[in-house]
Amino acid sequence: MDHLLIPGRLEELEQVHEWTMRQLDRAAVPADIRHNVLLALSECVTNAIRHGCNSCKTNKVKLECKTDDRQITFIVRDRGAGFAPELVPDPTNGQFLHRPGGRGVYLVKALTNESSIESSCDGTSVTFRFRWN
Repeated sequence: MDHLLIPGRLEELEQVHEWTMRQLDRAAVPADIRHNVLLALSECVTNAIRHGCNSCKTNKVKLECKTDDRQITFIVRDRGAGFAPELVPDPTNGQFLHRPGGRGVYLVKALTNESSIESSCDGTSVTFRFRWN
């Protein structure tokens, strides 16, 4: 398992992208799913920074990556106040279609083969997995 610890700043997304590309290369992830992996991870890290760290530059976001035979798993953790994932509105529902933001949880679920969110007052951990043949 490889990991990356970043400050809670949006400027760190470039470093996250470079680290992720190394993980994708190491795991030989096929080109046709790389974009989905990058998008899902970018959404998770952006949400961890914006909501978990509340843009506090001293807070950290931890990323972990585990590779197995034809699958790659990422875990994104923050130490924020947490949230109730089941209360996040469906952005495809008519009243939320034109609302800016609010699509991260939906995108991660839609793009990945498997995802889970554990959240409490001690922080949030998002785990997602991609598989290929």
